[in-house]
Amino acid sequence: MDAGARFVSADALQAAQESHRKGLFRDAIAGYATFLDSNPGRGDVWHMRAVAEHQSGALDASLASIGHATEASGEQPATMLLRGMVLQDRGDLEGAQQSFARAAELRAGWAPPLANRAQALLDLGRPAEALEVLRAAAALDSSNPRVWNNMGLALLTLDRVDESLKAFNHSLSIAPLPAAHYNVARIHHFRDEGKLAFEHAREALRLDPRFFDAHLLLGDLYHKRRDAENTQKSYFTATQIAPNNARVRNAYAEYLSSAGRIEEAREEYRHVARMQPGDLRAAFGSALLLPAVYRSGEDVDRWRAEYAAGLDALRDSAERFRFRTPRETMLQARWTNFFLAYQGREDLELQRGFGTLMNGILGRNLPAWMQPRKAQPARAKMRVGFCSHFFFNCTAGRYFASWVTRLDRSRFETFVYYTNERVADDTRAIMAASDKFRHIAGRSFDVVARAILDDELDALVFPELGMHGETFSLASLRLAPVQATGWGHPTTTGLPNVDYFLSSGPMEPGEGARHYSEELVRLPGLGTHYVTPAVKGEAARADFGLPGDAVLYLVPQSMFKILPDNDELLARVMEADPRGKLVFFGAQHNSINAAFQARLVEAFSKRGLSFSERSILLPFMQHAEYLLVNTCCDVMLDTFHWSGGNTSLDAIAAGLPVVTLPGDLMRGRQSAAMLRMLGIEELIAKDADDYVAKAVAIANDRAMRATLSGRMKAGHGLIFNRDEPIRALEGFLETAIAKSRSASLP
Repeated sequence: MDAGARFVSADALQAAQESHRKGLFRDAIAGYATFLDSNPGRGDVWHMRAVAEHQSGALDASLASIGHATEASGEQPATMLLRGMVLQDRGDLEGAQQSFARAAELRAGWAPPLANRAQALLDLGRPAEALEVLRAAAALDSSNPRVWNNMGLALLTLDRVDESLKAFNHSLSIAPLPAAHYNVARIHHFRDEGKLAFEHAREALRLDPRFFDAHLLLGDLYHKRRDAENTQKSYFTATQIAPNNARVRNAYAEYLSSAGRIEEAREEYRHVARMQPGDLRAAFGSALLLPAVYRSGEDVDRWRAEYAAGLDALRDSAERFRFRTPRETMLQARWTNFFLAYQGREDLELQRGFGTLMNGILGRNLPAWMQPRKAQPARAKMRVGFCSHFFFNCTAGRYFASWVTRLDRSRFETFVYYTNERVADDTRAIMAASDKFRHIAGRSFDVVARAILDDELDALVFPELGMHGETFSLASLRLAPVQATGWGHPTTTGLPNVDYFLSSGPMEPGEGARHYSEELVRLPGLGTHYVTPAVKGEAARADFGLPGDAVLYLVPQSMFKILPDNDELLARVMEADPRGKLVFFGAQHNSINAAFQARLVEAFSKRGLSFSERSILLPFMQHAEYLLVNTCCDVMLDTFHWSGGNTSLDAIAAGLPVVTLPGDLMRGRQSAAMLRMLGIEELIAKDADDYVAKAVAIANDRAMRATLSGRMKAGHGLIFNRDEPIRALEGFLETAIAKSRSASLP
């Protein structure tokens, strides 16, 4: 090469480096290429070019340049570190961690490749290995905040929460790392420590306003506060920062769906599906999303048909859903068809179709977790697990806490897997009663699955399936020889790996078994030891803004349970009682309230009635207050298709007469079964005419109400605090576990 050529090459290299420093990656790559045309043996410049290509997103080109750098200069630590980063961005986590390991070998005492390798191992679902690598990195560079932050992540994944919090806080003591603030906020969120969670989430955003995960976390925190405006703002801000991030867009779609903005939610899911056809959550959302409130019976038919068509389309293209790790699989498979059960129809075939689809997807991605589990040899105690997201003071907690707290501990060893951050009185009672209580809140559900598998259960019970997406996906796996669900969400799961459906026998119709893909088990009474709700104190109507001169008909169900078929019944009751007013409870989001009210306005106007004048919408309130509202009303109007469960039990505890019209499915027969147990069958209507007549007559006859109220309270012992259901549950568990052991014998 003559002097002029060398001079031109040196200028090209200098110009390329200057462009690189300015972030002009395309110009930098072109400049490096010009230099390398004359100096192909310069491995250091090939490395610079690879860095610029990586930063520009040209991952394949970057790998090719790394190859040239290695040919020219041999394996160098920095080049192997870069190779690992490129492979990590390409999704080749195993290749990435191997490259990081090689970089650490080539330069002993260098912490960065160890920190990167640990992150790759975490993403591969190998937290124990990651933790050992991070400890080695910390020994080399104890002042690296990223190392301590990643150590916190590894410890959190291993369910060592207290240690993880110490590691995150140690990271913050070294430097104000936004990620460490975010992770501390997550832990406080898991622990339901909202004030601290807000402080750290906001600090993460002060340090890095474009930290979209912190915006999503802030949205979750606002949602828990029932602050709809700031919830929406936080989620939307995340989408503006990361418009092409599928996880962010899916989270925003999920928020829009919860707010009743279904068409907007579907479009968000469709956007992600177009961007990433292999994204399972987006595919589920765009094909299977259902509204909370329907406009009419015809609207129900339309959405049901769209759901069925979407299910067929997913089944035809299911091969495209392939994932790299168990963690990614479980995150992607997070879905539940919650609102399908609120259409008032028989759902067996649709649920079975979804269960088969899910089974196939998980079978391809997690084959080891779908295999039959061989029964454990007989032990001194049968080992039974209970997994729930709702073991706190709520519907499922009140129903099913007794399955843990009152199970015979001389015969059963109980393991509880609780996945919610909220800890309440029911939670603490369950914790005290269980042999092993694993509080695994806010964790990826592959961690929960591993914990269950490690405990080698004889049986696994999900008290409710269908209310929480991760739990529903978890139940799709085969984690124990015997798997059962309760009726916390009273419809079949359709999941091939759920063997039994535990139900209240009196609530089931005679042909109830044909409504389930699982084997139906009819437990006596309510199926649980349900503690009598404590109605404390007295209240006046004025305390809740209720009119003193009206006849008040309580309709306490959530709006999504009040199908269009109920509208005419409610309007007819108001038409028959000029002094009557309906008492509802509002949804969290105004869009859902508006859709519900618009439908009822139309139904009432057909009878010349004003819905706004004949109805009262109360805000969300705590359970103790809600019970007092029952004492202020005259009659509870049960809903057709989905009758009261907890709401009817609360009314019975308060002595409020419940008028019901039972349906064909268990979920529409709960109140009727309770009234039969109490021996007050005169509150069960034969048809719509009888329903209206009974409701109006009772509401306007003080003496009749007093008699019925007295009989309800006198009969509390017939329905509450019964142990027969628990003894029957124990008998079922013994039989099912023995059957599984017999089937495992050679």
